[in-house]
Amino acid sequence: MTLILRNIVKNFGKICAIDNISFKVEDGEFLTLLGPSGCGKTTILRIIAGLENLTSGQVFLDGTDISHKSPTKRDVSIMFQDYALFPHMSITENVAYGLRMRGVSKVERNKLSNKWLETMQLSGFGNRLPSELSGGQKQRAALARALITSPKILLLDEPLSALDANLRIRLREELRKIHSKVGTTFICVTHDQDEAMALSDRIAILKEGKIEQMGSPNKLYDEPKTEFVAEFFGKCALWPLNKKDGNTLLAGTNMECKVRNPSNLGKCKAVIRPEYLKIFANGKKTQNSINAKVLDVLSKGSNNQVTVEFENGLILDLQIPRSQKLPPLSTYVQIKMLTTNLHSITSQLN
Repeated sequence: MTLILRNIVKNFGKICAIDNISFKVEDGEFLTLLGPSGCGKTTILRIIAGLENLTSGQVFLDGTDISHKSPTKRDVSIMFQDYALFPHMSITENVAYGLRMRGVSKVERNKLSNKWLETMQLSGFGNRLPSELSGGQKQRAALARALITSPKILLLDEPLSALDANLRIRLREELRKIHSKVGTTFICVTHDQDEAMALSDRIAILKEGKIEQMGSPNKLYDEPKTEFVAEFFGKCALWPLNKKDGNTLLAGTNMECKVRNPSNLGKCKAVIRPEYLKIFANGKKTQNSINAKVLDVLSKGSNNQVTVEFENGLILDLQIPRSQKLPPLSTYVQIKMLTTNLHSITSQLN
């Protein structure tokens, strides 16, 4: 199965929701569409499902143009954010609903429904109503209903957003295992960066109806192409660079660094992630260190978060172990750079 979106445009009146997007999804891939609210990710999902008409462009599935086919003719299933289980039907009836609409016999429907309930660890829950299930159980039942018809593609619209934090973490691990087990192509929409990182083979980061960058989670994190991608996909400080005596420095400091092929150093910024830095008390002068002011300290259970402001005004949240003594608020500390081999991006500002 190969899905291709070619020059997709979707306008709502004078508003351009999708602006000439093209990409390809390989068979069995887990692709996530990631971005802030209003960036167009759910509209793309609905276009693939046939729930939105295109303004222009084409959608191909296995080489066939499905751009104008009805949703029932696309061999695509969609799992909505609220799961949309029928409240008056048992879980077995919910799971088997798609087969019933296709005229599959009751005996065969029940057989396949029981198989999928077992796959989703819901054996024994078939006679219950949706109101008698937990949030996680409802999610697995909705997945079973979406997969029982053996779609070529499963579309997931914010599948974990309705769950509490701990359950969300557990079920995203289960969702990844289910994807590996069934081998169906998954396309997921989310605004949660951690969720996208944990689930995806590839991620497309969207902004204002366009794809800013597409690639593996590690590629996007380690080598963002734009300031938006760098700041949206993980925390970072974007530090201006300059040149002195033939050396590349973090602007306003004497700290030398190495950046890969900066095209225009005057407009380049180094991407500094929190894990590149370590806090020392102000009295401890260390090599490759920068002075910073402590703005806030927040306990986060297994570690503490210290928010610091550098002398150039950049602010970053750093994680320190609970065993390390916390610096007092409004005091200055030394921030040591653990690596000086940094990725750089060209600033989009003049």
